[in-house]
Amino acid sequence: MNKIEKIEGIPLVTIPAGGFMMGHVYRHDPALPENVNKYYPDEQPVHRVKLKAFQLGETPVTQGQYRKIMENNPSRFTGDDNLPVTNMGADNVEKFCNKLSETVGLDPCYDEKTRECDFSGNGFRLPTEEEWEYACRAGTTTHFYSGNTEKDLEKAGWYITNSGGITHPVALKEPNAWGLYDMHGNVFEFCNDNWVPGMCYGRYLTDGEADPVYHYYFDLRVTRGGDWFSEPSVCRSAARSCFCNWAGLKQSYHTGFRIARGLK
Repeated sequence: MNKIEKIEGIPLVTIPAGGFMMGHVYRHDPALPENVNKYYPDEQPVHRVKLKAFQLGETPVTQGQYRKIMENNPSRFTGDDNLPVTNMGADNVEKFCNKLSETVGLDPCYDEKTRECDFSGNGFRLPTEEEWEYACRAGTTTHFYSGNTEKDLEKAGWYITNSGGITHPVALKEPNAWGLYDMHGNVFEFCNDNWVPGMCYGRYLTDGEADPVYHYYFDLRVTRGGDWFSEPSVCRSAARSCFCNWAGLKQSYHTGFRIARGLK
């Protein structure tokens, strides 16, 4: 189990530096139905990514953790402080990260006017999607960190088949090898990256870059992990989704977040 540091009641897991092959090459497998093993072109080409060590929330931020810092709870599904917080856009998440940083005497990472993130700072931020997938996989190459089948997903996460149409308290399912919970299902998780239009149902634009992050359109945010209403294929380690702020959509009860912090 990796080192854990608790800050303002939020456990942070130290994710070691390393590299991995990001993405997924679809291969037909008669043992796996399409709702698990599905073709998505935006997960290709598979490419090597190298990352520095960082910290990542053990779970998505809960309603109790969010309320402690922001003094409100915007979530739709309530009744338990261990439920993941939802009903917010990426801008609200950035404000949470900054306020948490200030609360514990760290430098805020986000410029709230430009929305840019200072990765050289020591405060909290969202993970890049490369960090997210690396942490989710924890050295695995299977569809889910728990294995390849829907039964394996059931061990690790809440999704359309077992959620009952609601979110669930965090850390009730099996963690991955690095001690992270709820990386599959329960709530989609915001990443720091904006969705690059050229990637949308297209292909990755990077190959072998160290610590990559993209900033193009702040109204299109990458989300990862699937949620309580997702089919298994959307919950895979490699699966990529998009949160859109267009048409007045500023929040979603499908989406939450977990915090990250760079290590020197």
